[in-house]
Amino acid sequence: MRKLLLATVAVLGASIGVASVADAQTTSPAPGTVTVRLNGRFRYYGFYAADRDADNNVAAPGTAGTVNAAGQGTLTGTNKQANYGFAGFARLYPGFDGVAANGLKYGASLEIRQDQASGAGGGVYGSISQQNRARGALYFRREWGYIGTDQLGTIRLGTTDGPATLFATGLYENYDGGGVNGDIPGLVAPALQVTYPFATVGALYATNKAVYLSPQFLGFDFGVSYEPSTAGFSINNNCTSASPVGTNFVNGAGTFTAASGENNGSAGVGCDRLASTPVNGETSRRRNTVEAVLRYRGTFGGFGIAATAGYIGGGNVQDNQSGVAFNDNPFNGQTIRRNYQGLSVGQFGLALTYAGFSVGGHYQAGRFNGQWNLSPKGVTGGEAFVVGTSYTIGPVIAGASYVNYKSAGDITSSFLGRQRREIGIAAGATYAVAPGLSVFLSYLYQERKQNGFNFLTGQSASLAAPQGNAFNNKVTSNLLAVGTSFQW
Repeated sequence: MRKLLLATVAVLGASIGVASVADAQTTSPAPGTVTVRLNGRFRYYGFYAADRDADNNVAAPGTAGTVNAAGQGTLTGTNKQANYGFAGFARLYPGFDGVAANGLKYGASLEIRQDQASGAGGGVYGSISQQNRARGALYFRREWGYIGTDQLGTIRLGTTDGPATLFATGLYENYDGGGVNGDIPGLVAPALQVTYPFATVGALYATNKAVYLSPQFLGFDFGVSYEPSTAGFSINNNCTSASPVGTNFVNGAGTFTAASGENNGSAGVGCDRLASTPVNGETSRRRNTVEAVLRYRGTFGGFGIAATAGYIGGGNVQDNQSGVAFNDNPFNGQTIRRNYQGLSVGQFGLALTYAGFSVGGHYQAGRFNGQWNLSPKGVTGGEAFVVGTSYTIGPVIAGASYVNYKSAGDITSSFLGRQRREIGIAAGATYAVAPGLSVFLSYLYQERKQNGFNFLTGQSASLAAPQGNAFNNKVTSNLLAVGTSFQW
């Protein structure tokens, strides 16, 4: 019975979500001491990709290097990828953990990555000495410190996971490289990659925030966080180093009006603390975002349960442009000026476990688009769910999950009532060969659909093409990969 209970608790913890290696503290320091960590991860994959939809042989470049509004052009040749390859990445997780003589716990963790993409071909593209991040260069992804006690809870500060990420339940990212949110989705072209809508993505955790995590009481604990803006970890306001996320407006004819007359040494587009602006593209940035999650975990006669309920909400950079009406209609000849609104998302997760088996899911709905992007007023909101299962027996974890996501997607298409639908189906297994060494087997199917929107060229409805683009409205891919993981 004791072995059964331990197996249930282990699977229950794995079903809640995949914690960063930076969060993995194997031993607690003795009071009055500090433990320094240098964890790391190296993964390598060989894979087969059936992703012919990424070959741009429908909307081919014309003689002038462009395609028309219908997505047609003079065929000058097509691109084609090999359907096999090798891929991998490495990461480092330095940090330290301390315990004061009075029981106060504190420490800091960093996550260093090197998987930033750049052009192929070696030379300048492969150099790690470029000014900009490139293939092989190192950069910080997470940077945070913490302080707290077992009785009062913990405060985290920095670019770190909020409670919606840390408490995420029923996502089933605990097998192979992480299922639908694992390593291999990125092996196909971005146009074919399913948008993963849940909280365990960098769009939420890679922003500067303050987090409070409560102690557990009668199986319950909770967490709250506050994110002033979408800024990263910096001591500067970044008003001179950043550039706008968009231009002022795009009118029905598809022409742009660029921002002008602005002193880039003063408050303007790109500033971390920007609160209002006449630049409409900047008003799609989040402000004052709050996460609040309540979680319950318990075991009953060998059965385990984990359940969460949470909310993510906030505002956005306000649009103070005068003399231009808000407008999402691309056909009336008026200037496009989107009336963005902040996030407002409810989340619910559940995982049930017994004797190594786990089954459950996660559901969220509200005002969000893409991967935690904002939507204009009047545009359909987002709705997503995942259902999954996993089984742990000895050194093996096998699992499968299904993700279904409905969203506005392309805003113009959504204005016409054409919702984006995305599906991800994953199955795989992890075999722990030895401490720190595992092998993976992974399968992933991805499907994206939105009528009138060309996923390869980004073309949508316009005055010149009021019905939208007829090509590449549905794209799919299949991936099969074998991988190995070294983790310490």
